[in-house]
Amino acid sequence: MSYYKNLTDSDKVSDVAIVTSGVFQNGASSITTFHTSSTQYTNTGDYNIDLYRYAPGTNASASVQFGVVFGDRDGSGSLGGVGVSGDRPTAAIFGQFNNFINPPETTTFTFGDKSSKDFYAVVFNRARIRENLEAGGWELHLKNGASGPVVKLIDDSSTNKGGNTGQRNFAPEYNIVSGTLIGGTTIDTAAASEGATGTYGKFYPSIGVLVLNPERLADPSELNLVTASGSNNDDRNNELFYNVLKTGAYFQAKREEQITSRHFFVRATANEFNATTNETFYTESVAGVKRIINGLASDPKTYITSVGMYNADNELLAVAKLSQPILKSKSREALIKVKLDF
Repeated sequence: MSYYKNLTDSDKVSDVAIVTSGVFQNGASSITTFHTSSTQYTNTGDYNIDLYRYAPGTNASASVQFGVVFGDRDGSGSLGGVGVSGDRPTAAIFGQFNNFINPPETTTFTFGDKSSKDFYAVVFNRARIRENLEAGGWELHLKNGASGPVVKLIDDSSTNKGGNTGQRNFAPEYNIVSGTLIGGTTIDTAAASEGATGTYGKFYPSIGVLVLNPERLADPSELNLVTASGSNNDDRNNELFYNVLKTGAYFQAKREEQITSRHFFVRATANEFNATTNETFYTESVAGVKRIINGLASDPKTYITSVGMYNADNELLAVAKLSQPILKSKSREALIKVKLDF
């Protein structure tokens, strides 16, 4: 009676594929409404604002989609300072992102030829983007007020092959430019993407972060988002950015991950796996010894319902379930392909 079978290298095949999917809740690739949590805003809103697809106060399944932050090297736009109580949240945010993204001893963010001591950022957590936020797969709309123009932003990965050159902690790095996923962009160099106030920003797909240039967003001919920069003031610039994002009412984004698939071809030949431990296969003799039911001894028939995958120490690692049982007998062979994704 055969219950186990060793697989050889010829029975195994591996392949790798890049899989993309919507990054938002329920696998959605775009959302048009944005909500915040009053509890989170009260407790940590001076640092960041978490955005939801569904209202967390009325929908128990609502989960954080991404966050928006504002950072300033000098702590402008937040409470605190020398001899003044307060945590200077914007300075803390600047320091965190500066250390995380920029090379050592950097004190500003660079947008084209412009250096900036402040920035806005859209931040996805790792669990949501998995491996990457797809380059060339996102589009963000911003709008300041009911009558303002809609600024549509994408990255320049379609023309800036390989991303920007230069030292950075995370590669690739792409420019954020004006455009749509349908129309694309004609921008093909960092210099060409600049206005008088620098580029719109930088995009880092491997960490799911969009860093935006406040000076460019303040352009009166475009978004006209004026950043408050008071000293020891709770200006909540992250809320200003949230409002233009909410009014823009459109964010499309996809994530991507590398999936390795291992295919195992399990062959049950004519003389294999023709017995089972299923009680219905046996009858019990007077002596208490199990015997195969008459008719099955000479022509046994079994049904394969699952395949167990074991290691060399006979430890069960995985179980593959068949969608329907497969009849197996001495006159029938079976070939089952087991696929493991990881």
